[in-house]
Amino acid sequence: MRVQGIVSKGTGKMRLRPATTFLALCTLICVTFPPAALSGNVSPRLYLEIYMYDTDPDSYLPRPAGLCSHSSQVAVIPCYSAKGPNYYGVVPIHISALDSPLARGWPPPSGPGGGYITVSCGIATSGVTLTFLGFSPCYGFLEGAGTPPQSIVVSATSSCHGVLDHPGYCKYLSNTNVGATYFNIVNNADDGAIKIVNCQASLDYGVGVGGGAQWGGAKTITCYSIPLEAGTWGKIKALYR
Repeated sequence: MRVQGIVSKGTGKMRLRPATTFLALCTLICVTFPPAALSGNVSPRLYLEIYMYDTDPDSYLPRPAGLCSHSSQVAVIPCYSAKGPNYYGVVPIHISALDSPLARGWPPPSGPGGGYITVSCGIATSGVTLTFLGFSPCYGFLEGAGTPPQSIVVSATSSCHGVLDHPGYCKYLSNTNVGATYFNIVNNADDGAIKIVNCQASLDYGVGVGGGAQWGGAKTITCYSIPLEAGTWGKIKALYR
């Protein structure tokens, strides 16, 4: 029985040699690009969402829309969930404040326009201890080298991605319903940075953290509203037709 959120199924992983953590994964999908193509996103922001289940969400097939795509009409990040003992918490990565329109074309550099093809970061927890069960890339992404949740690298396989698409999610198991656990985006432990490769196959330099997530306890976190590009709600509705 689903408790909260939308169930999902993880995809396979591609493991690279540790020394090739971020740049080598980009090399797999990027080509040489001219300086004129370096536009990308001015100030993208990373957020965390959270959903709870009473059974392992990766046991559900097929994967419904929702967990791997942001689908709120009012564009409020679902950053808080109640917590039960031996329940599963799923924490997707959400990337917002991308420039529009979404860049088209593959392989990159694509453009003009915003969007992303690679994200590199870490996820840190504080408060009540949880059991970390693993990281799963969403459809259209492959996981690169690293040891999640401290080191996460995910890259697109066939298209540029926008604000609706989550690159992947971490999964945790609770041991108690008492107390709160907090999740925050942090630097990738392997290279000490948070990075986004945009659809022009270049690094965005204005990357920041928009907000984390809270599982359990009295709600103390602020769940932010985020801007969506014009016409986005129509795109969301089309996913469910």
